Amino acid sequence: MGVRTMTYERSGRTNTAAQALRLTGLEHLAVLEQGEVVSERDLTAHEVRTLTPLLEQVEHQPAPVVLVPQAGGPDGLAVTLAFEDEESPRVRLATERLPAKGAGPLYDLLLWELDALLTRELHTRAPRHAHVVLPHELRQEE
Repeated sequence: MGVRTMTYERSGRTNTAAQALRLTGLEHLAVLEQGEVVSERDLTAHEVRTLTPLLEQVEHQPAPVVLVPQAGGPDGLAVTLAFEDEESPRVRLATERLPAKGAGPLYDLLLWELDALLTRELHTRAPRHAHVVLPHELRQEE
């Protein structure tokens, strides 16, 4: 049984800076920002070993686990996990911090792994964007 294409996305409430990770089978990974592919690569053997059991278990879970976003501030985040061939996302979650929790132990573990993977990919691509440096911090270092 091949694992289907799946997308994990995290975005601000206003959909600013939507970042997503698309896994095609358990082979290929693409990182998207605002819907544009910004990097692609094959999964490493280690990533395949980590994700395979989680994805196979999740595929057998009843679908979907849609959680209505709780009321939160404008800086709240929305997280979705969707399989391409399913009508609605498996998980839709509002959260104040990443990785999101509350979709049940199995989904939470998968969300944690996918979120860490997405963060690493974005950091590898553009380390200088990984955290904001304020102008006064630069002056202190000189």
